[in-house]
Amino acid sequence: MTELYIGLMSGTSIDGIDAVLVEFDGNKSRILNSTSVDYDEDTRKLLHSLCSSSEDEIEKAGVARVKIAEYEAKAVNTLLEDARLKAEDIKAIGSHGQTVRHRPQKGFSLQLDNGALLCALTKIDTVCDFRSADIAHGGNGAPLTQAFHSMQFRDDNKVSMVLNLGGISNLTVIDRDGSILEAFDSGPANTLIDGTCRTLLNIPYDKDAKLASKGKVVPALLEKYMQAPYLKLEPPKSTGREDFGLDFIKEELLFATQDEDFICDLIATLTEFTVMVNVNAIRMCMYKHTITDARLILCGGGAYNPYIKAGLEKKLVKNNIEVMTAEALNVNSKLLEAHAFAYFAYKFMHRECLVLGDSTGAKEPSILGCLYPAVR
Repeated sequence: MTELYIGLMSGTSIDGIDAVLVEFDGNKSRILNSTSVDYDEDTRKLLHSLCSSSEDEIEKAGVARVKIAEYEAKAVNTLLEDARLKAEDIKAIGSHGQTVRHRPQKGFSLQLDNGALLCALTKIDTVCDFRSADIAHGGNGAPLTQAFHSMQFRDDNKVSMVLNLGGISNLTVIDRDGSILEAFDSGPANTLIDGTCRTLLNIPYDKDAKLASKGKVVPALLEKYMQAPYLKLEPPKSTGREDFGLDFIKEELLFATQDEDFICDLIATLTEFTVMVNVNAIRMCMYKHTITDARLILCGGGAYNPYIKAGLEKKLVKNNIEVMTAEALNVNSKLLEAHAFAYFAYKFMHRECLVLGDSTGAKEPSILGCLYPAVR
């Protein structure tokens, strides 16, 4: 029997909500429709401000939770209208919320959301807070998407590596039998590049890597970044803006305000940093698991960055890695995470555990999520 779910995702880039309508038939699924709703500028600024310590955080977080739920409801209702469906046709919504703090070493990861309000606005059962159960069982609460990656990208003939290039990079290594060999956050993807563009140029990101292509990589700066303590940790591990926020590059940002010619060099260096972080992570996995060839599937916003894709291709060719985007496999890379949270809602509604210990470090499996049931 088929069931319909809606998945919602707002990533580290904090640009808006991606929403997908997904049909599940057992563990098989397909996207029927999708939409994206952009945050207004004030909401974006509010959410970015909450990613680091500031005054009156409790008040701002409360306002932000309401705003997020309103945008989520707008996305859900757009999907329903486009598909000519009613609320009662949808089994549940899976909502990720907006991560503003990721502190698993302190026992929490905070995703701002308002499941009660989203449920009230849509009249659909709403599942959210997907990371807390894993953390409660000793895990990092991230990455979570590896189980979904296995379902989507398993190849009986070749090891598959899925590299999600959102704000943060996360890597999933899937063996031929579908088992997860490795899954962890490898380091920054777009967060430092986007932050530089916002701070210095008042633009959201480096479209088509035009700025990076104009600049030159600064070797000494790249070497400095490659010494980041997080990169020396062994998996399982997870990270976020706490390790790779604007404080990580504050000296370079200050210098760039005094020398505009340095801006493109900084963006080029940060983009190369993303490439090298992931090349090293991939090679580590190949050595650790004796992998002689594999396919690398890129997804997330960084999959559309030609500098990153070309850099990965050039550096990994000698490792017998075939680099492709998820689109080559008829999967929309931008919607992959929203699809994953529809899948997590499906697993929750069927009370099925996810086994994540090898990637998050959790001591036992968890049923991820918290339910706000609708009254119709």
